[in-house]
Amino acid sequence: MKMTDCNSIMDSYLMLDKGEKIPLEMTLHFLLCGKCRRQVKALRKAEKASSRPLEIPLPVTDSSIEEIMLQIDPDYKPAKNPIGLFGWIAGGIMTIVFMLAFLLVPSVRMNSAIQIMFFIVFAVVVTAYCAFFVGTNMDYFVKLLDTKKA
Repeated sequence: MKMTDCNSIMDSYLMLDKGEKIPLEMTLHFLLCGKCRRQVKALRKAEKASSRPLEIPLPVTDSSIEEIMLQIDPDYKPAKNPIGLFGWIAGGIMTIVFMLAFLLVPSVRMNSAIQIMFFIVFAVVVTAYCAFFVGTNMDYFVKLLDTKKA
């Protein structure tokens, strides 16, 4: 076969979408032309190798991440969460204890209308508290979602 045929066949092959069926004429050419067959084999190996994730061990520390971010954006300032996990847990426990202690007040226990309002407020406060906890610690929850494989 002529060199121009090989060039046009390889151009046509490279224009195919990934996973697209190879036309019969092209398949026959690859069966008959060893040079093109080797090129296609090398292209497939290169595509397979480039699709694998890099396995270069890099130490990922807070300081290295901050250095990279500062190179990208000189005005970068890392976000600090002002409330630690212990603070969130302690605050949640104290909120629930104080709200439940409110139910021990004799005038509240006698009035069912106040109890209904209390339970509605209790539900709203606990829901808002949980939403703020998740919202301010979103990076932790997103990291957990990324590690779960389907």
